Amino acid sequence: MHVDSSLWIEKNNKGFLGKGRIELLKQINKHGSLSQAAKEMKMSYKGAWDSLHEMKKLSTEELIISNSGGAGGGGSTLTKKAHQYIKMYELLYDAQQKFLQAIESNTNDFNDLQSFLQRSSLRTSARNQLLGKVTHINNGKINSILTLSINKNLTILASITNTSIDELCIKEGKNIYALIKASWVKVIAKSDQHQDNKNRIEGTIEHINTEDNVLEILIAVDECISLTSVMDFNEFNALHVKKGDRVIASFRPSDIIIGI
Repeated sequence: MHVDSSLWIEKNNKGFLGKGRIELLKQINKHGSLSQAAKEMKMSYKGAWDSLHEMKKLSTEELIISNSGGAGGGGSTLTKKAHQYIKMYELLYDAQQKFLQAIESNTNDFNDLQSFLQRSSLRTSARNQLLGKVTHINNGKINSILTLSINKNLTILASITNTSIDELCIKEGKNIYALIKASWVKVIAKSDQHQDNKNRIEGTIEHINTEDNVLEILIAVDECISLTSVMDFNEFNALHVKKGDRVIASFRPSDIIIGI
């Protein structure tokens, strides 16, 4: 069975952002013109203008800046707030789709579905939680290596005992969670090629939080995924990196806890 759903964001009990309205903003950004955006979406200009007007009324800030006349013939550009709304919607939509995909893998049995929905509200102390699909299982005598596809650009390896595979009913195509404690994620410079950890994920240092003698580093992998690492000052200072630098987040397959 295929589970599907639409995503609407309401504000003041009124429809604010949906797939069509977000696409309208993206088309305005692409073409620099509301009329051209309407043509691309096969909408009337009035329909596009009405949608934009409704969004503007519900937003606390302007969404587009209109420029008239001039050598370029005028046009429209999105404000920073509009770009933030697009990013927020896409993050929520991606999370929704991953959740629905996880539901689909449990729809063959009512007890499995009920168990999954109960577990989906479970909270853990692991700062890093990645939902992925098992694409391959490399069986060993005691442990096996799972290949997890997190998205089209990110794949990680996880080590798990064969007993756990049987108990958790893990097989290829199943959606599972990879949980990694922040203290298990090592930050290394891009130039360091001597780390033998199999999981090496490149990202940008987005935030550094300091407390006592401990540093918490947030590494943005892409728009939807970030990883958190915790290390001491001396370890971090030896890296000679700062906020905005590209680094590698590294962790071993055996450092991953599997959740379903």
